[in-house]
Amino acid sequence: MASSGVAAWAQPAYPSRAITLVVPVAAGGAADALARSWAEHVGAALGQPVVVDNRPGANGSVAASYVAKQAPNGYTVLFASTSNMSLNPFSYKSLSYDPLKDFDPVSMLAGTSQVLVTSTATGIRSLDDLVKAAKRKSGGLDFGSAGKGNSTHLNVEFVAQHYGLKMTHVPYKGAAPAMVGLIGGETQLVADAVVSVVPQVKGGRVVPLLIFGSQRSKAFPDVPTVFEAGLKDYPAGGWYGLMVPRGTPKEVVARLNGETAKFWADPGVKQRMDALYMDPPSALGPDAVTQTMKKEAAVWGPVITRLGIQND
Repeated sequence: MASSGVAAWAQPAYPSRAITLVVPVAAGGAADALARSWAEHVGAALGQPVVVDNRPGANGSVAASYVAKQAPNGYTVLFASTSNMSLNPFSYKSLSYDPLKDFDPVSMLAGTSQVLVTSTATGIRSLDDLVKAAKRKSGGLDFGSAGKGNSTHLNVEFVAQHYGLKMTHVPYKGAAPAMVGLIGGETQLVADAVVSVVPQVKGGRVVPLLIFGSQRSKAFPDVPTVFEAGLKDYPAGGWYGLMVPRGTPKEVVARLNGETAKFWADPGVKQRMDALYMDPPSALGPDAVTQTMKKEAAVWGPVITRLGIQND
């Protein structure tokens, strides 16, 4: 008994070594920049490095599958998102992880919005123009996305469904080539992150039509949100959050959650996030993640099933 007590007393405090943050996107881009900012901030606060491990692929499934199989000790953290937590369970025939059973949520990390844009060449300048053009054109309009079942795909499908528009989906291998396709005239519409759209709008190449979020964007204050446009059933804007393998000690989850709250209180962080057009989450903590996932599943699940979206 004495020896077991000594062993328990000698257990090193968390964290006693480096933490790995597994990010489901390639290095570069706004999501990766957010992940690296969090890693830098939390590493400094905890006194141990937080190493970013980029594992892109399969709409975030590669990263999620990897983290789900790691030891539940707080040393492997998943950079989660709408795609790998809320969409993939419906759009993949077989998924090697269950978002609600294989992970413990830590906290929301940031909110982000996409923007529906058209090229200046289309002559479309408003949502009204879009609806009229789509109904007038034989076969409807073509829209690009970052891939089948991706949020950039489903957001446009949501608009088409609401207005009863016929549109043809053209999947690309990423958001950047989808934008190139739009500007080059291959498609007429694309949904993309605000930070990616801003330089294209300033360059006069695209026109913003709609914000997929609950608040207007500071970058495009005159562009309406989906809710203002009457799409009341839209679940929420995009989000990024933190998950750990199921069974991770509650005190470890609480520690990571607490440091995430301090992340947004740092003026330097706030300045960097503003430049990325990332917003502080409306609510922190594990419950906020779980409730958001359930709300999104209730909306996107039927949409994905009705559209017959299936990835191998």
